[in-house]
Amino acid sequence: MKLEDIDDVLKQNVSKDCCVRLLEARILHCDDYSKLYESCRNYDEFEKRVLNKECPLNGIYSAISMYGKDRKNHWYRIRELFGDRCFKTASDVGSLLVGNEEFQVLIPNGYGDGTTRVAVFNKADSDFDVNSDYDVAFRIMPDMMDSGPYLYGEFNIYPYDCCNPTVDEPCKTLEGRYWTYYYDGLIAFVEY
Repeated sequence: MKLEDIDDVLKQNVSKDCCVRLLEARILHCDDYSKLYESCRNYDEFEKRVLNKECPLNGIYSAISMYGKDRKNHWYRIRELFGDRCFKTASDVGSLLVGNEEFQVLIPNGYGDGTTRVAVFNKADSDFDVNSDYDVAFRIMPDMMDSGPYLYGEFNIYPYDCCNPTVDEPCKTLEGRYWTYYYDGLIAFVEY
């Protein structure tokens, strides 16, 4: 495909919710993705290769995942990024309860009542590898999911969003600075 036709190609193939100009600029300013784009016969091949992770995961991957033709599987791609660090909590008010005896916050899960899947990405897991789970999460979660509250200090994650933090046991305790992200029953904590 020719780079000079990228605007028309993207407008014809991605959701109307996508900012085509931003996606186009990202592709044009990323050597890996612009070369991949030029090497493809058509948009379908380009999308397939992007989603097969043939280039570094970044905002382009996120946009194609959310707005491309295969957007119905966006949830599964996020869940795949959660990997084996994922654990489940219960929701009766469509949230995840975090806090301690002094403060509590309900982070929306973007889904509603039922099961919420949670993953924590810590800096210590990075090992200065740009392909580590932490580094990938730090780069793309803001584009893959909606932003929740920023948390700082020591706080707990509770197994049920209607728990009483003064008596109920948490399922996990975190300490540090964390961005939170949510999407359709998935919540990510990404250390900052």
